[in-house]
Amino acid sequence: MYHGTNKTALKSQKRILEALLNLMEHEEYNNITVKNICRQADISRQTFYYLFESKDEIVIYYLNSFLEEIEQFINENNIISIYDLIYTYFKAIDSNENIKKFISIISITPIFVNILLKFMAKIHVIKTNKQADIIDCYAHNFVSSGLHGIFQLWIKNQKDISLKELVAITENILRGKVFE
Repeated sequence: MYHGTNKTALKSQKRILEALLNLMEHEEYNNITVKNICRQADISRQTFYYLFESKDEIVIYYLNSFLEEIEQFINENNIISIYDLIYTYFKAIDSNENIKKFISIISITPIFVNILLKFMAKIHVIKTNKQADIIDCYAHNFVSSGLHGIFQLWIKNQKDISLKELVAITENILRGKVFE
């Protein structure tokens, strides 16, 4: 994936992302091809492959940008409590229709969980001022998979409980209170 600062390349990355999102309005993700994306974005395949290695890299690009915005919000608002961190994360996802589309795609689940895992490690360092040890790494993996699964279930159940109830349940799970 392109990580440079060339303005034209950065604009092309955004056009490619917009093309994918537009195509997803009418087509399932797994049926969209790089050729379709290039046609929609009005770019050559050569340009596409200069900026992204695959269609999945567009998703990675988008998810990274999304989580960077959440990280910035968390830092600017000095959010520390588990409840507030979970609430901020779930609320951000719930308010972004494109992210919710990506979450529902089974083939993207490992990508999403992996990016969330990296995000959690960054938040850990910011909030504790120390690098994660092996125990922290296991905890991050467990929590990132769990958060993803809980949110997927909530969407599947058509938001049968409020967001605040979902966050409270999640916090109680993390604190071990559900199993008492």
